[in-house]
Amino acid sequence: MNKKISAILAAVLILSLSGCGNSGGGFTTTAATEAPDERAEAPNFVGLTLEQIGMRYPELSIETEYRYDESAPKETVLEQDIAAGTKYSDGTVFHLIVSSGAKLVEIDDYTGRNIDDAQALLEKQGLKCDIIHAEDSEIPINCVIRTQPAAREKVEPGSSVICYVSLGSGEVEIAVPDFRGLSVEDATKLAKENNIALTISYKQDAGDAAPGTVLEQGIDPETIVEPNTRVEVFIAGESASASGKTTISVTMKNSNLVGEFQLKYYIDGTLVEEKTEIKEISLTKKIEWEVSGSDVHTYSIVVTSLETGKSGVLYEMEVDFTQNPPKKDHHDTFDSGIFKKLLND
Repeated sequence: MNKKISAILAAVLILSLSGCGNSGGGFTTTAATEAPDERAEAPNFVGLTLEQIGMRYPELSIETEYRYDESAPKETVLEQDIAAGTKYSDGTVFHLIVSSGAKLVEIDDYTGRNIDDAQALLEKQGLKCDIIHAEDSEIPINCVIRTQPAAREKVEPGSSVICYVSLGSGEVEIAVPDFRGLSVEDATKLAKENNIALTISYKQDAGDAAPGTVLEQGIDPETIVEPNTRVEVFIAGESASASGKTTISVTMKNSNLVGEFQLKYYIDGTLVEEKTEIKEISLTKKIEWEVSGSDVHTYSIVVTSLETGKSGVLYEMEVDFTQNPPKKDHHDTFDSGIFKKLLND
């Protein structure tokens, strides 16, 4: 009898523990849930400077690669390998592309060159020229003694270059050559050989004169002058019957820009002073230059913003008048965005 009661009690205990016959009791189970992703999100580095990133995110590991970019200030982030908002783990290294600023410009060696030529060439490179005069016993009057920064150093576009220009140390005089009848190319070469600065002007009524040749000169041959005196020569222009002739034309696409610009025209590096003009860019639809000659010449236009003082080259084009029609080649020097660049401070 006792054994039967013990068995019944054991069965009841087992049923109680297993929850049988008890709808509200027994053990309950809970479904497992996924832990939330608590990793941090990658910041947006683009547009920030490296200094700003170092101050805001000192705990992050950063690697940088530099690239020239005219549109972004130096030390500013251009790109990042991990997109902003992406989850990242501890120890992640962020790779950033950083602006080196605009590509640096190398200063040429202008020692001994006429200051007018040196200034024009600096402006072609997008640099400014400041002049300081100084006495020098070796460098001719009005020629460059040295520059600061020195030749072959590299500077940012728009930088100022100081040209130290010789006042000379004694009375040095030369005789003006006879340029009449020479081509523009030969007259320019002769002027440089004799330390004469040349200014070119054109005469439309040249009669039977050969096109592209010197008709007259502003200072008579054999006149005694100081070195680097500027002499104006008058060239047989468009009306010369046998002249090869063409038009260099630039269509403007700056409808949203407003500002006045000075345009200087050069032939083979010599300023055509009479063509210097000022244009309001918003009103300018096209820039045209009718040129003529019988040889190969290089034509360029240097543009200066009257608002910012910055200068740059619109184009530099070689024209071969020995071919018919004349062949034009700008050698990839045409800069359609020059006006916008010069307006940016």
